[in-house]
This record gives sequence, structure tokens and C-alpha cells, in this order.
Amino acid sequence: MPEVQYGKGIGLTKAPENSDTHTLSAEEVNFLEKRTSCLITTKKTYHQKEYLLKVKGIPTLTVGDIHLIQSQAKQGKTTLVSIFVAAILAGRWAALEYALTRKAKVIIFDTEQFECDTFRQYRNMMRLGGMEEEDLERFSMYNLRALTYEERNAFIHASILREKPLMVVIDGIRDLISDINDPVKCPSLVQDLMNLATDCKCAILGVLHNNPGEGKARGWLGTEYINKCGYSFEPQKKDNIVTVKNVVYRGAPIPEWRFTFDSEGSPIIDEYFLDFIDQKNEERKAREAEVAQEIKEKEHLATVIDVLKEQNNMLTRSELVKQIADMKIEGFGRQKIYELIKTQLTLPGAPFHEIDGKMVMAEHFVQNELNLF
Repeated sequence: MPEVQYGKGIGLTKAPENSDTHTLSAEEVNFLEKRTSCLITTKKTYHQKEYLLKVKGIPTLTVGDIHLIQSQAKQGKTTLVSIFVAAILAGRWAALEYALTRKAKVIIFDTEQFECDTFRQYRNMMRLGGMEEEDLERFSMYNLRALTYEERNAFIHASILREKPLMVVIDGIRDLISDINDPVKCPSLVQDLMNLATDCKCAILGVLHNNPGEGKARGWLGTEYINKCGYSFEPQKKDNIVTVKNVVYRGAPIPEWRFTFDSEGSPIIDEYFLDFIDQKNEERKAREAEVAQEIKEKEHLATVIDVLKEQNNMLTRSELVKQIADMKIEGFGRQKIYELIKTQLTLPGAPFHEIDGKMVMAEHFVQNELNLF
């Protein structure tokens, strides 16, 4: 084989004249290096994915990946962040548990709140996470409201590189870019965050609003983030109960789970209360279904009566069933028509009777009896 020398278009050492030597260009060297690093082969060893949390026993939030919390305003996004952080710091929070054996460092970047609001959230997370005193080696939080877009991005990168956290929260990622619909900068930002998560071996959890009236994350940035993220969670709040849905996942989906709030506004999972709410909701749905069914049956009965009146009481039962079935009324097929007529004929106050094989309106039947006297 010919000898291969590496260099920028020239040999690193001068090759003898007439020697069988091939010198690689810088472009070829660059390609071969990338090929070696990107090639999947049985001769390499690949580390298994690590997950930060388990929810009801199912792993989620992969290390080295980006993730998202998305929803409309005031639906519980910040509270959900607090629960995730509490589970990581304390080792467990209700149905959530920390999935790794080594201690985790958590960093949160708040890009939009006043400092006093960030401080209140910081203290709440410390309390939920079982931290009686400040421990910056395990948990730190920064307020980036006063920084520019460029300064925020630079500070986040520098902090992650220096502090080496396992969990990073950026609340919210919309404030890392001036135009949320920039078709060039949005994919670039998402790619930068992916590279940062991979290189620093951490999970980056972004927080972003959904478009008003939709279940989609805002703007081009939201679309790019959803396309690249490992997991996305959507909290939905109703009657002081927040339901957490796993809308994007790589692996097993997380089943829906819920939390509510105590008298002081702290998140709790009160199974008895939530079960009670479930029971009340089921009873309400059952009542609504029953009312809807009664309305539908009255509409169907009205159709039968209208057809009888139009045909001057000259139809047999089978002819009546066929004529109504031919009308092709949704949810009122031949069997249901037959059952309705059969049931009505057994009732004492039925609107029609069957006399000599013909279906007769009750009012006509009564009139004929009166005419006999």
C-alpha cells in the first residue's frame, strides 16, 4: 500500500522523488476525522442512556438531551418545574423519583420574572426539595431579566460549563432569541442547546408558552424545539387541579398524573381528594349522558309520530320501521326503531297503538271509541 501523509495539501515531510506517496488535503483530513467520530460500528462501546427521573416507574428526562414544558399561561408550568426539581433534590416527590445514584446539581435560569418572584420560587423549591439551608453545590438559580439576548445565551453557556449540572431549567427559552419566528436563528439556537446538553452531559429543560387556542409550542422556535426534544410535558389546570400530559416522548410514554394545591398554594398529590373529584366527574358525565339520551329518544319518538300522521295511520309495524329506516337518521337504525316502537306499545300512555295490524295514533283510537256511543 502507498504511504499516506497528512497535511494542508503538502506532505508533512518531503517525500522522495518518484515515491508512491499520497498527501491528503485539509478537507480530506477533516472528513476522515468526522467519519471516524460519527461512524457506528461494533468495534466501539456505546454508553446506555441515563434518565434523571421516573414517573410512576417509567423513566424520563434523558441526560444529554433537551426537553420541554409547554402550555398556555397560568396552567402550572412553573409549579411543574418545582416538582421536577424537588424530586431530583429530595430523591422522591409523590409518584416521581430520582433515577440516578450520584448526587445531582440543578441550575435554573429565570429570564422573565422580577427578582423577588424568582427568590420566592427559589425558596419554595428548596422547601419542596427538603433543603433546610442553601447549598449552592447542589442547587443554584439565576435571574437573567436584566441581560440582553446575547448576554443570556453567553451566561447560560458559561455557567453550565463551569458548574457542570445534571439538570438545567431555562424558564423561558423564548427570551434567548429576539425573533421567535426567525427561520435561521431558531434552528441554530435549538442546535446549540442540543450540543450543550450532549457535550456537558446534562438534561436541559426549556419552558415555553403554547400558541393561544392551540396545543402547539409558540413560533418557529417551538416547532424546532418539539422536533428535537426528547420529552415534552403539558400541564393543564382546571378547578385547582393540574393534569400533566406527556405529549412528546422517546421511549415509553408517561401516563397522565395530577397534582393539586394545599391551603398555602404548595403542590400536593392528595389521592383521596383526586379520587373524590374523579367520582364527581364520572357522576356528572353519567347525568349528562342520561339527559342527552332522553333528548335523543324524544327526538326519535317525534319522528315516528310525524311519519304516522303523514301516512294517516295506514302503516303496518314493519312498514313504519322501513319507512323511518330509509330516512337514514344517524344513530336511529332499524333495530333501534323497532325497539322504540315495541317499548312504546307496552306503555299505558303510549302515543300510538297497533290495531288490526295497523299502527294507529292514540288520539284517533280514542275518537273511534267515542263514535261507537
